[in-house]
Amino acid sequence: MNPIIFQTKAILNTLIRLLPIGLYLGTLLMGILFTDIRAFVLFIGYFINDIISFGFRQMFQTVDLANCAIVQSATNFYTLPSSHTQMIAFTLSYFFADMYIKQNFNVVNFIFLGFLLLVTIWSRVNIGCENITDGVFATIIGVLIGVTYYKLTEKWNEIEPVNQEKQQSSSIDSKVEIFQRL
Repeated sequence: MNPIIFQTKAILNTLIRLLPIGLYLGTLLMGILFTDIRAFVLFIGYFINDIISFGFRQMFQTVDLANCAIVQSATNFYTLPSSHTQMIAFTLSYFFADMYIKQNFNVVNFIFLGFLLLVTIWSRVNIGCENITDGVFATIIGVLIGVTYYKLTEKWNEIEPVNQEKQQSSSIDSKVEIFQRL
């Protein structure tokens, strides 16, 4: 195999493996740094999605694959529930539902999230952690959970993040009103 193609595939597979960690940390940091309740709502959605994924793995008693293990030894390997495709499908459907409800379709988000879902499915099949059927099943479950979760948390998505500039300008405006009354 061509070394450039091999290295490209290795980098892509590594990025896809790290993607759920990035989504968790990204939403948590956005919520903390920008005091955005919507980020916390999405963080909780990711957590619920992973619990459901774990439930499906327990219900169907899936077999952990050695090449999907987080820690490997000579005798055992240990994995967490592999919900990469389900998490990306959840994210895709959550944001698509937001675009649909608010009548604000963004082509760039649509193309980016759709491409990310396809690359995630390809990556998980490429390293042997899923087959195509697993990818399609995880996508369907992720989409259903994402849309349902969006509808359940719809009122939280209408809340705008607290912006310090708006707070400062409104406090200045109120001070001006007080002085004008005097």
